[in-house]
Amino acid sequence: MEGEGPYLWLGEYAPPAGFRHVPPGAMCLGVFLFVRQGSHLLLGKVRDHPAWPGLAGDDPPRVREDQGRWKVPARQLRLGEDPRDAARQIGEEVLGLTGLSYEEPRVEVEFWKLGDEASGPPERRDLFHFDVWFFVDASLPEGRGVAAPPWYAELAWLEPERIPPDGWARLHGDVVTRWRQPRAPP
Repeated sequence: MEGEGPYLWLGEYAPPAGFRHVPPGAMCLGVFLFVRQGSHLLLGKVRDHPAWPGLAGDDPPRVREDQGRWKVPARQLRLGEDPRDAARQIGEEVLGLTGLSYEEPRVEVEFWKLGDEASGPPERRDLFHFDVWFFVDASLPEGRGVAAPPWYAELAWLEPERIPPDGWARLHGDVVTRWRQPRAPP
């Protein structure tokens, strides 16, 4: 049927092989900010706080699910927003840091069956979900300290390879694994 794919062109006026509506398995566009100091990344453990929906698009159940596990500072992209602007917002408003040096985004994609998530509702388990991830590397000037804003229980400089798989919030270990993979030469 016209407007139901298979090509991931989303819009009311998409060509016949595009989608007029979001694919049934949903699609997320996320920005992840990798603040580095040497081999360490700035990672956080979130706190159940009412600021998260406005800061990152995370709803309270997701925040509660992620508590106590490490996350890369990240958020969903807003409609019409440039991923570079989102990365700066993560650095300045979510982390409370100024003076970061940002690199250009790197794009990664993930495509997975919702049935791979045991917690998904049964009626959605045969659907496929699309993730488009914008990875932005940033560095903080030497000697600059970081303090956890009220919506974080903890911010710390950690070596990701030392975090056990169950120490990561949902999908964040996978995101870091993908980020660590070298880029293919152009």
